[in-house]
Amino acid sequence: MSPNLTTAQRDAVTKWGPGRFDPRLQAFDGTRFIPLNSPTLPVVIPPAYGLRRVGFETFTADGPIAYWNNYVGVSQMGGHGSFSDTRPPLNLTITQTPDLVTPKLPALVDYELTLQPPPPPKGSFNHAAAHRGEELFSGAAGCARCHRPPAFTDVLSGADPTVPFLHAPTEVAQEPVYASRSVTGEYRTTPLRGIWQHPPYFHDGSAPDLPAVVDHYDTLFSLGLTVRQKADLVEYLKSL
Repeated sequence: MSPNLTTAQRDAVTKWGPGRFDPRLQAFDGTRFIPLNSPTLPVVIPPAYGLRRVGFETFTADGPIAYWNNYVGVSQMGGHGSFSDTRPPLNLTITQTPDLVTPKLPALVDYELTLQPPPPPKGSFNHAAAHRGEELFSGAAGCARCHRPPAFTDVLSGADPTVPFLHAPTEVAQEPVYASRSVTGEYRTTPLRGIWQHPPYFHDGSAPDLPAVVDHYDTLFSLGLTVRQKADLVEYLKSL
């Protein structure tokens, strides 16, 4: 309904679908929309819970939590504040006075870090199968090499915790265009707590359910998992 959108912009936005957003389509500087990339490429909105010990909450880990709150609050939601990231390909600076956003960021982060993943509903998974799946996850399937407990990600495993440890799209067989529009060009390992609650999976929603996620990595890494092993892994993921 916004009168500030062009017909093309409105068509792009209305095609995203529920639970998706393209933060790299355009930015708003308080006066005008700034085109960033075309065509639009919406991604699944990641959950805001379970971010403690994660450090970077978005698929491409462009910055820590406060960075993304600032970017979205100012450039996407029209908050009266300032944002700057001169790294290519974003190269975006928005300055508004007074800056009403930046002073609120520390308290917002503190609140977000209190949000806990929702526990799986009672009776929603098979406990015996989940136990077998946990052994596979940590052992033969090799999932825990990247999805390291307790946060189930390796994004902070580098020598400098302020620099995210990431994976090239080819390494994890993921769509590369969205990563190329970010300042990192790569993807982080997604945390798994509460994963039962938010399908579809992967940044572009290309895996409709958890069996599809397991099939993806079974094929990519030639794991040779049996039908039962795949089912056990799914039950474990449902238990997180």
